[in-house]
Amino acid sequence: MLTLNQMLGQLYEMGNIDSDDSVFTDRLLIDLINQARAVFVRQDLNKNRTADPTLIQELPAVEMVSVDANLCPGLDIPGNCKLLRSKNKIPDTIELYHNDGIISVRPVQLLQVPFSYVDYKRIPYIHYSRFAKKAIYSFLLDDYMYMYSPQEKYYGLIERIHIRGIFEDPTAAGNFDDGCGNPCFTKDSLYPVSTWMFEAAIKPHILQQMQVKSQTIDDKNNNADDDTTDINMQTAMARMAASRQQKQKK
Repeated sequence: MLTLNQMLGQLYEMGNIDSDDSVFTDRLLIDLINQARAVFVRQDLNKNRTADPTLIQELPAVEMVSVDANLCPGLDIPGNCKLLRSKNKIPDTIELYHNDGIISVRPVQLLQVPFSYVDYKRIPYIHYSRFAKKAIYSFLLDDYMYMYSPQEKYYGLIERIHIRGIFEDPTAAGNFDDGCGNPCFTKDSLYPVSTWMFEAAIKPHILQQMQVKSQTIDDKNNNADDDTTDINMQTAMARMAASRQQKQKK
């Protein structure tokens, strides 16, 4: 595995890009890396293959707060009860055919039994099950992670939880800390993808895009009118942004 800084360094070097070049910024290259990773990982995992451990990131100390169940849209739980909800939104996960990219939700003490992670649509029916009285359930709704049990005493005192997942933008994990004040991701962290996938798929894909964009810029500087490629790249980026916004509204 490589750090994000190492990946950026390789792209700048192999693309023969000067660090002062205003066109290829770190932010642009990171977005391209994230997008390429999401595409290739989705293709790989949708073949029902087991997730490579290198893809998984950990949020070991996600802070939880108490909220009123009545304030949760789309969630109909009998009675006047409280839920636990993550204080901050969980990073978007890579959407797969068979799951949503969340691997596990568990107590911060790793030796304890994980919570049952379920689709939020099951929660209203769990209340009536006599086999679920002591179980603690976790579910994702509107990008927040929730905790629920028919009997509040089994989860009411939980302050933090541990989440493992395959996130669409690995850098978003940097908005969370490990419980000791250290961010869960920085540019010097190992980027969650295998080295072979970066070398064989992601890097060649991005270098090709960089080359196309450089040629387009050269054409413009030479007063040529062939702007099709640049427009296509902008369209693709706009579509990706629109897709993320639509997902957040659901």
